[in-house]
This record gives sequence, C-alpha cells and structure tokens, in this order.
Amino acid sequence: MVTWPAGLSIKPLMQAEVDQAVACLNAIATADNSGEYVTRADVEDSLASSEHALGVWREDQLVAYAMVMHPDDDSDLAIVNQKGGVHPDHRRHGIGGPLLDWINNRPAPAIETEIQASNHGALVLFRSRGYQPIRYFSVMQRPYDATPIPAGPVPPGFDLIPFDPAYDESLRLAHNEIFQDHWRSHPKSKADWQKWFTGRSVFRPGLSYLVLDGDRIAAYTLAYEFDVDTEQTGVRELWAGQVGTRREYRGRGLARAALTAVLRAGAAAGFDRSGLGVDADSPTSAFRLYENLGYRNITSKILHQRIQ
Repeated sequence: MVTWPAGLSIKPLMQAEVDQAVACLNAIATADNSGEYVTRADVEDSLASSEHALGVWREDQLVAYAMVMHPDDDSDLAIVNQKGGVHPDHRRHGIGGPLLDWINNRPAPAIETEIQASNHGALVLFRSRGYQPIRYFSVMQRPYDATPIPAGPVPPGFDLIPFDPAYDESLRLAHNEIFQDHWRSHPKSKADWQKWFTGRSVFRPGLSYLVLDGDRIAAYTLAYEFDVDTEQTGVRELWAGQVGTRREYRGRGLARAALTAVLRAGAAAGFDRSGLGVDADSPTSAFRLYENLGYRNITSKILHQRIQ
C-alpha cells in the first residue's frame, strides 16, 4: 500500500496528457542538467512502450510521473527499466518516496534506472529503497570556440567519406561486430537500426563519416541533431551518437579520423558545440580519445539496480 501526501491526485498517465508530461519532463531535465529534453513524439512513444504509466497531479499540474517499461527480453534477469521524476518546484514535499514505492511494487526480478550524479536527493532516496549503483556513464561536450580542432589524419590505405546510404546495411553489420564486446550491447536488427540509428529524423547523414578499407567499413562516427535541445537551451549541439572501430583496425587512429571529420563538419555547419556519451568502463580507450579531442565531462549518470 502506497501512502501519498494530501492534496494530490494519482491516476494513470494517458496519451491525452502528453503536453503536461512534456512540460514536466523538460523542467526536470533543466533542473538536473541531464540534457534529456523531450518532444511530444518522444512522450507518446514512451507511453506506448510502457507497461504502466502513472501521473501525480496537484490540481491541473502534473508534478511527478513514472513509467515502467516492458521487461528487457535480452536480459537473463528480465530487467524492467523505469523512468520517473518529480517537478523541481515540487521536490522535498514527500512525493518521491511513494512514487518510487509504486514503481517497486511492480512484479519483476530486477528494476533499473539511471540517476544524475548531481541529484543527491534522488541518490539517497533510491539507495534507501535498496537500489545499488552498477554502472557509470559520462556526458562530454566540446565547444566550438577559439581552440583549434586537433588533427585527425587518415592513415595511408584508408578512405574517409561522408555517410553513404549504399553502405547502410554494411554499417549495421559493422556496428554489431564492433560493439559485441561492449556491456549489454546486442545485435541490432534491420528494423531497430532504422528506428534508432540511420532512419531517425534527427540523424544527420551529411555530417556523419565512414572510414573504409577498400569497401570494408573500418571505423565510423554517426552524428545527430536534436532540435528540442536547441529550443530548450538556445545552444545548437551536434551529438556524436556512435563512434566505433572494428577490432582488427583499432590503434591506428581511425576513430579519431572519423570523429575529427564530424567535428570539422559541425563547425562548418554553424553548431555551437559537440556532445557525446561514454561508458566509464568501456573496453576501448574511448575516454582518452575524447579528452584528446577537447571533450570534457560535464555530467555523469549512474545506473542503479534493485533486485526484487
């Protein structure tokens, strides 16, 4: 039984309430400096993909929400991922505790969520409910300022080209191979590849680059632009979503060449900065590469897990 503070209305969060949800989620993103701004389409997709969705209302304002997503079929634990948060104007009012209790009442062997490292209140709350940190991730940024973009020469025998749709299927297969030794990475089907990578409206093919060994993809960097982030922050950011090199080509500067090409393309296109995310425990030397190119860590996220 979950006990809520007085004066709140608790009910399922519905598609008809997307506008209020967008306002709440973007206020949370701003307060937590997460950069995770959302559009109507994002929230509609999350609601459609969720198993349970809850809204906490004070009069006509959505002050907190929670979404319990369908279990991850790729996990041996049938892990359930949850999203949730409390509007910054309504924090420290006893809402976060019962919201998390509601989530924990869902039947699942394990529940996971990401928490901003700067959100100390959330860290304390989740750990008081049995969640433990299991993985750390960094968000890095590089401004386009007076600092020159470092060189990224292409070694002899390789070709650097902008993304070409003719290589899309080869790129999907290369991506699956490159990331097979990364934590919880699973092969991407053609449908998933289109949905989450090169078929997205935010994908910028003209700003993405491939490094070829003949016709074989050796390395690549894919770039994205999220208009909602620009609307919320006033800063135009080119996001390097995927950076990878096939194992047999690692150590030759190919990822550096591809990412440097993306950086230069972003500068020429008028972006204010570039950003990317990195697993702190990545099996590659990615973090060192990004720092060498001028990226700096600006925020961290900690994945927490609760075994039910």
